[in-house]
Amino acid sequence: MAKNKATLPKTRPGQKTAVPATSRTRLPSWAWAVLGVVAVAAVVGLVLLLRPGVTEAAPGERFPIQGQEHITEGQTHPPYNSDPPTSGWHYPGALPTGFYEESYPDEWLVHNLEHGHIVFSYDCSKLADCDTVKQQIRDLMADYDNWKVTAVPRQNRDAALALTAWGWLLNLDGFDEARIRAFVDAWRDHGPEATME
Repeated sequence: MAKNKATLPKTRPGQKTAVPATSRTRLPSWAWAVLGVVAVAAVVGLVLLLRPGVTEAAPGERFPIQGQEHITEGQTHPPYNSDPPTSGWHYPGALPTGFYEESYPDEWLVHNLEHGHIVFSYDCSKLADCDTVKQQIRDLMADYDNWKVTAVPRQNRDAALALTAWGWLLNLDGFDEARIRAFVDAWRDHGPEATME
């Protein structure tokens, strides 16, 4: 039995053969460049979106950065744009990491924020059971090995408990572990100055 063979149409000398339409379509070089830029932007966007601790709905409220200017102790400066402050004028030295029972000037704590610390500002005048909240803060800080977490008493304008990071503020009526952990996980060690402490 004879097999059917596929044959190409015969062409005369000088006659061009037909090329399938799919192989004739070529993108101009500028289109490849645009596609490359779009691909890179998509990858960068995914990396930022999937970075550990940062979600689409980042915890806290974002405040414009007021700079990183060092000032001498007691020197006046313009008002901060948040209470507690999240950036701006500060003293040259940072407060050592820890839980404090005495208050310190905001200018010390802003330096901690610059180093990527999370600062807990607890206001006992607004907390129903301040001793319990203080212990909860201590326990949570221990879970983070007391690394780049600092707590101080402070009379906050709008919150019983405020958490600050460089450019970010979370105001709470009391201890809310899930929201606090989300804030710490998102913003700890994200200050403009990379330090080990």
